[in-house]
Amino acid sequence: MYDCKAVNTPLLSKLDYIALNSDEKFDAPCRSLIGCLMYIMICTRPDFSVAVNISSRYSNKNNKELWQCLKRVLRYLKGSIEVRLNYVQCDYNDILVGYVDSDWGGSDSQDRKSTRGYLFKLFEQCTICWSTKRQHSVAASSTEAEYMALFEAVREALWLKSLAKSINISTSNPIIIYEDNNGCISIANNPTCHKRSKYIDIKYHFSREQVEKNIIKLNYIPTGDQIADVLTKSLPAVKFLEFRKKLSLE
Repeated sequence: MYDCKAVNTPLLSKLDYIALNSDEKFDAPCRSLIGCLMYIMICTRPDFSVAVNISSRYSNKNNKELWQCLKRVLRYLKGSIEVRLNYVQCDYNDILVGYVDSDWGGSDSQDRKSTRGYLFKLFEQCTICWSTKRQHSVAASSTEAEYMALFEAVREALWLKSLAKSINISTSNPIIIYEDNNGCISIANNPTCHKRSKYIDIKYHFSREQVEKNIIKLNYIPTGDQIADVLTKSLPAVKFLEFRKKLSLE
């Protein structure tokens, strides 16, 4: 693949999930390549988190469609081999900010489980952690999917707050988390909003508790500016490249 033709995105806009789930074996080192890509993604390249996440779901299949998807990631890497995380000195208002999003219903029509993604920035510019994961259960609404994703982001925020404290970085102000779903923000901010959320697993109301304690503060952000969107699904090239830059990848 060293002389392959480069592409702008690591995933096609529409994936053939039926073909990905095929049991027809193909002689290619899919698992080995997924492991290599996962190492790169975890260390320095959040921009193809979704591609690695989706590919790893089908690592036991080792079929031709999976191999084609993995080769596309390599073609994307060929065209972005110089891209890396950049940390620059800058002015800031908040030491730690986060972005969280969920792709309600997912793209896979076979199970309809949502994919959630979150990322956190230090000093509003430096991306320091990110995560993409398929949720364990099917969400009944976009608000529920976002609320479930928020739970994971809040847990990460609390861990980062503890880490910052251990290295003498003061985070006395609430940690800002940007969310693009007003229903999710409403449930987290309003303890009396129980009729719409009573069916949601109790553990997810952990986020509401942190908001009440003023440890976390939720701010609305338009979907078009939600950076975490790039961690939940495949995006068109123009939007993907815009968000990649906002991830501090240049």
